[in-house]
Amino acid sequence: MMSQPQSDSLQDWIDYYLKMAVDGVRSEEVGRKIKLHLNRFQAFFEARYGQEYISSCVKRDVIAWQKHLQAQDLTASTINNHMASLSGFATWVDAQDDTVFIMGDPTKGIGELPLPALEPRALDEDQIQSLKNLCDRLLPFYRAKGRKWLLSDEEAPLRAKARPWRDRAIVFVLLSTGLRREELVNLNLSQLSPNGIEKLRQARRAQINGVVGKGKTQRDVFLSLDARRALADYLEKEHGDDMTTKTPEETPLFLVAVEAKPRRSDGRMSPRSVNHILEKIGKWHDAGIKDEARHISPLRPHDLRHTFAFQLSKATGADGYELERRLGHQSQRYIQRYTNPPEDVAASYIEEF
Repeated sequence: MMSQPQSDSLQDWIDYYLKMAVDGVRSEEVGRKIKLHLNRFQAFFEARYGQEYISSCVKRDVIAWQKHLQAQDLTASTINNHMASLSGFATWVDAQDDTVFIMGDPTKGIGELPLPALEPRALDEDQIQSLKNLCDRLLPFYRAKGRKWLLSDEEAPLRAKARPWRDRAIVFVLLSTGLRREELVNLNLSQLSPNGIEKLRQARRAQINGVVGKGKTQRDVFLSLDARRALADYLEKEHGDDMTTKTPEETPLFLVAVEAKPRRSDGRMSPRSVNHILEKIGKWHDAGIKDEARHISPLRPHDLRHTFAFQLSKATGADGYELERRLGHQSQRYIQRYTNPPEDVAASYIEEF
């Protein structure tokens, strides 16, 4: 077991804290963030004084760091996360040895920065309608371009890595379920019920089972008629060609084109690839619409999550339990985000008074 630092080094105490209270205790992702935040504070403190004696750290320094982070134009939530990491460290150190900080825990009594009001970026009914219309005619956007095909009577082929049926299905599933992008790419074919092509087309109800959300929570989500049909089309026209595993239990629902390089062995998509797909579709959508009020770019996965949540909020009378259940949220602050309409929608209500 690593022994308690005998030196007055802030860095030594950070290393000791990470070893004893973070590594193997917190998740790897959280641990990386805590280490990053604490190392940033150590660098700031050493630059501030030309030394890094932990005993000389006082409340004034923590407040100065908070202001230093603000000066970098970081968001309030990001700054609060940095401060929380530092507070957790200082509180732990003070509990181990109350003589380390001569003036006591330097983070005590320093409040969080206020967060801006949460407003969803939900698409309105007109935007949803025109987005669906574009997705139903995606094929030409994925065809090869060039003079050869402009001068030819033949229809240009789809580009090798193009997957229009997959991308259409992704949009409809996100609109229908409010999944996060990480939840979407982690889905397996076996979670789709029913998962047969014709059964999907004929089903009056279909769902995705056991969606794993934040904190390892699980939930089931339902698929709209548009999503069921789009998934059936994708499974029929593209999915099988990109499969590298033979059983549904091992096969991702959404696959990267087999021609793509680099590509994971199982073909699973990355979360960032979902952003790229939606960014392209958003630009194509806006290019065909003159009315800027109906533009949707930059289109992001969370915009479709917000759209689903706002529609669900309206349909359920802002039922917080149902929103929590379908969105996989534990925080009421985020549930309230979806029960409050976007500013332009709220403004339209006033017009009816």
